[in-house]
Amino acid sequence: MEDFSEIGAIWRGETRRALRSGRVLVLLILFLLFVGLSLTVGAGISRMADSQLSMASGGATPSAEDVKGPRKEFLHKFVTDDEAMLESLAAIPLMLLAVFKVTLRFLPLFIALMGFDQMAGEVGPKSVRYLVVRVKRSSMILGKLLSQMTLFWLLMSLCTVVMVLVTRAVNPTFAAMDVALWTGKLILASMVLSLAYLSLTALFSALVKQGGVSLVLNVIALFVIWFLALVGGALRFPGEVAQDALAMLKPESAWAYLRYASVWNYGDDLLHPQWSRFLVAALVHVGFALVFLGLAQLALRRRDL
Repeated sequence: MEDFSEIGAIWRGETRRALRSGRVLVLLILFLLFVGLSLTVGAGISRMADSQLSMASGGATPSAEDVKGPRKEFLHKFVTDDEAMLESLAAIPLMLLAVFKVTLRFLPLFIALMGFDQMAGEVGPKSVRYLVVRVKRSSMILGKLLSQMTLFWLLMSLCTVVMVLVTRAVNPTFAAMDVALWTGKLILASMVLSLAYLSLTALFSALVKQGGVSLVLNVIALFVIWFLALVGGALRFPGEVAQDALAMLKPESAWAYLRYASVWNYGDDLLHPQWSRFLVAALVHVGFALVFLGLAQLALRRRDL
């Protein structure tokens, strides 16, 4: 119980301090500006697509069923060939899917900017010494990580709600039930996806004394994660049969297994309609998070503070 008390005290203190510092407000404004820009571009593309669909249907306003077919065709060409995934994603406007996907691409960088100095900011100026005589080092990391999780989840939830509401305003075929369902699914997916990257940021913040060095190392690690997923996804497994023309362009290679070493490879399944696929992807993200967090605990425990 004492450990939980220490973690809770650090979580409350770090959260209050972050809210008072103004950094969260600045990051929220930057994130909302990015989301707004993406929505503006997406809305323009969506209106052009709806206009073409309306012309094809003789000038009548397209219904939800009218737009579902073209969406599935587009998603099959450029996103996935999983039939269950196609049916699920076709229920939401392409504008929302595109903006959310782009947002997730920048989510790890956003997390790194938000928390790169959570430990390094204390270790460098030696202010951490006032904490280590009062609380366990493990409690420090967990308390600070929980604070970062709380702040990020609040910001991401707000931004996701904005995305969905703006999309609903410009897409009347986006049904109210789908609005509620996908708001919850997108928020849940972003929360689970963030676990590994929040822990990765905590790891590099615990490894070094300078916040700037922590941020640079974090960004390098993110590029390695993306590179492994990119290389693995650009290749076919040895003996794998190509399902379409795009897959036939991918050469066979054992390097395709590199994708499994990257947490980025499992992100798309967080939106899969089958709960088994979602749970596997969620467990993988939790697993990576525990590994990164364990390394952060080990690094801080061995440091001379």
